[in-house]
Amino acid sequence: MKLNEAAVFKWVVIVGIAAAAVITVTLLTRPLIGSLLGLVLVIAGCIYGYRWIEQKWRELGSKDLHT
Repeated sequence: MKLNEAAVFKWVVIVGIAAAAVITVTLLTRPLIGSLLGLVLVIAGCIYGYRWIEQKWRELGSKDLHT
């Protein structure tokens, strides 16, 4: 599975926005709220990443079967 530059840039932007959101919330509220937001974002990112890689595996499997 190859990753192109556009896909990597998309992930970098997503991580940057998430980090900025956590920092902003932490500075505006208490550190506990910022850390909880960070935890929620990490869990959501893991779920999204797992679903994405699972879809890629299915695409690779279906290509192998039809080749």
